[in-house]
Amino acid sequence: MVVSGSTRGHGPAAGTLRAALVACAAAAVSPVVRAQQMPTTQVSELKQLSIEQLANVEVTSVSRGPQPLSQAAAAVAVVTSDQIARAGAMSVPEAIRYVPGLNVAQMTASQWAVSSRGFASVNSPDLLVLSDGRSIYTPLFSGVFWDVQDYVMPDIDRIEVVRGPGGALWGSNAVNGVSNIITKSAKDTQGGWLEAGGGSEESALAVAQYGGEVDDSTGNPVYYRVFGKYQDHAPEDYPAGQSSDQWDLGHVGFRTDWSPDSADAFTLQGDAYDGRIGQVSPSINIIGQPEPASPLVAGVGGGNVLAHWDHTMSGDSDYEVRLYYDYTHRNDPVFTDDLGTLDIDFLEHLPLGSEQRITWGLTGRTMDDIDHGKGIFTLNPPDARYNLASGFVQDEVPLPHSVHLTLGTKLEHNDFSGFEVQPSGRAAWDLSGSQTLWGAISRAVRVPTRIEQDEDIEVTAPDSNPAVLLLGNRNFRAEQVLAFELGYRWRPLSDLSLDLAAFRNRYTGLASLEPGTPYTDMVTGQTIYPILTENMIDGHATGLESLALYSPVAWWRLSVNYSYMEMRLDALGEDLNRDRYFAGATPRNQFGVQSYFDLPHNVELYGGLRVLSAIDTLPEIVDGTGDPGYQELDLNAIWRATAHLTVSLQGNSLLHASHVEYGASFERSAIERSVFGRLTWDL
Repeated sequence: MVVSGSTRGHGPAAGTLRAALVACAAAAVSPVVRAQQMPTTQVSELKQLSIEQLANVEVTSVSRGPQPLSQAAAAVAVVTSDQIARAGAMSVPEAIRYVPGLNVAQMTASQWAVSSRGFASVNSPDLLVLSDGRSIYTPLFSGVFWDVQDYVMPDIDRIEVVRGPGGALWGSNAVNGVSNIITKSAKDTQGGWLEAGGGSEESALAVAQYGGEVDDSTGNPVYYRVFGKYQDHAPEDYPAGQSSDQWDLGHVGFRTDWSPDSADAFTLQGDAYDGRIGQVSPSINIIGQPEPASPLVAGVGGGNVLAHWDHTMSGDSDYEVRLYYDYTHRNDPVFTDDLGTLDIDFLEHLPLGSEQRITWGLTGRTMDDIDHGKGIFTLNPPDARYNLASGFVQDEVPLPHSVHLTLGTKLEHNDFSGFEVQPSGRAAWDLSGSQTLWGAISRAVRVPTRIEQDEDIEVTAPDSNPAVLLLGNRNFRAEQVLAFELGYRWRPLSDLSLDLAAFRNRYTGLASLEPGTPYTDMVTGQTIYPILTENMIDGHATGLESLALYSPVAWWRLSVNYSYMEMRLDALGEDLNRDRYFAGATPRNQFGVQSYFDLPHNVELYGGLRVLSAIDTLPEIVDGTGDPGYQELDLNAIWRATAHLTVSLQGNSLLHASHVEYGASFERSAIERSVFGRLTWDL
């Protein structure tokens, strides 16, 4: 009597939405006055940065304002556009594999378990993921549908990953980290660009993109880009008798950037996608209930539009407004779900006196979710609207002896858990020009999901007496973490940098399934044994994360990372779904090496080695066992044959014919050794 996958998750897109977005893109690019040749972008600039310059790359996700990475009072890593290109990463999870403190494990051809500092699962419930400031966190099951987070990878400027709580700035669900995917301005992607590739697992990839500019009425340029992408992935080595995990996805989009004067900058962007995602097992299993018939294929689709205005008032004050609408449709074999999210966000930076800086902001969000089960899974009510209103304030205070103190809090009201307060205090001490010591204390929460509050699932056969029901619990509260962090950055040599971070997290009120009080249904006469989600698990996690960058010569750079984490979770009730086993669902030890070479004749080589210890326990496995550890090697060779043509060949997971990364045997695939070749042509 166990629910498997209801919070660990695995429709055709709305044609009218796609048509609208394509029309917007067409309007943005017509009439074309002139198109630019591809300029020197941030990709080539970052390739030339020294270790010292990389340490001072500006990040915005820690304080919601630009600051050098070396001075940030948080465990933050930046994955640059150049690193993504050299590794040949074809998705965001692949791009962030080597960030210390993250566990990125591929479960099937399309599913990923991405977690920060523990609680690995296919949903990433404790990691808040943003795309250009737009939250892609779904309230249905608490997490991210990684299978539809598709990007033209060269359009990503950088991915900022902050480990540790981010609730004081970003709000609920940033419990163990924030990942912010930041795409390039249309100004930096001018000209035509084509890409085509194929291989043993990634069967086909085709991308076409064009960027240009038009003049507004005053002669200021309006930059734009439009793109179309199609990707088809062959099945991995899925278990015998299970459904194929083959998938394909089509994606179109546009972006425009306009600065009518020195004080204002506007961005309008949008995209739409449509695809079919194969599943090895149903996204929701009820033991004892029949499963949907194979093949298991989820139809997915959706789109979004985002508008952003940035206004500069002076050299140290500005404000920005972000408005977006996001729509997703998922026609899963177990349910159909339609989610519409409308969000408006205001942010302002203001000086306070001669040295302090105040950052404050307001957010309003409404989400309409329509979810209908197909015989196994039911929410009551099926249609719901949820609202969120929040504000935050942050004060950055310089203190004597080069100490910078940052105090802030987020005040939020949401329809899931009511009023939440998420404060933090951070301090950075600049010991010298090459050493920084920092520390932080933070509180963050994960709010309940629709499943935890609205599920209405009959576990036993229909009309059974007695009957067992999984019922939503409106009294289920937010999960809480109190986090203590300490970090140290040191650049002992101009070509060597070290980054260390340690943490101790205390968790209270984590979710577990518990038996409720039996009662008699006055209509049917059945005796009902309810099972409810309760806040009945407490625990703690302790960890250490390290990253070293070394570049002894201009043509070679080495990156080495190591992470250690130990977690303990204590069940205060019966824990029917064994959620206490999440304590062992993340490898205790992770080690990674990345090596980048610039060779003669415009050849670039990349090698990535990752070594992970075993996953000790998984809640889906009744006897409490997990998955074995593994070691894998990825290689990529890039040849810039001409000024316009680039050829690359990569091999992934080269040490084994196939290997397991995450999941119970009935719901995972073994990830196969693969090769992939591609051609890129700049028009």
